[in-house]
Amino acid sequence: MLQFLFPAKSGWSFITFGAIAFIGIPIVSYFGKRLNYSRTEYKFYDDHLEFEEGFFTQNRKVIRYRDIKEITLHKGMFQRIYGLGSIYIATLATGSSRGPNIFNALGFGNVSGSGVIVRDVRNPDDNYEKIRKFSESDGN
Repeated sequence: MLQFLFPAKSGWSFITFGAIAFIGIPIVSYFGKRLNYSRTEYKFYDDHLEFEEGFFTQNRKVIRYRDIKEITLHKGMFQRIYGLGSIYIATLATGSSRGPNIFNALGFGNVSGSGVIVRDVRNPDDNYEKIRKFSESDGN
């Protein structure tokens, strides 16, 4: 079918498709993450957190501070360089998404079955402490 473009035993088909994968996948991933970040909102209220995200798939979640059971701060190597971190807010809720989702597998999703990941937040230590204090006081 594509023999007019890639004659038999030429090796160009392997090189072409390899180059497309090597260049195309990171470009799509980069722009997908950018679009997802541009549509991500965290709203902290007196008694709950509202989270909305999504470009490819849209997610919305409400977590009441009284339901928070665990707060985890993660700072990867590149996050530390730029003064960022991710805060995972877990509840006792169980379950997960309705099925496999390629976008979550690539790191586009921030919603898990039992919490929310606040990704790449500035001043992660200060924000971690604020969220921890909210959860300990049940928002009061």
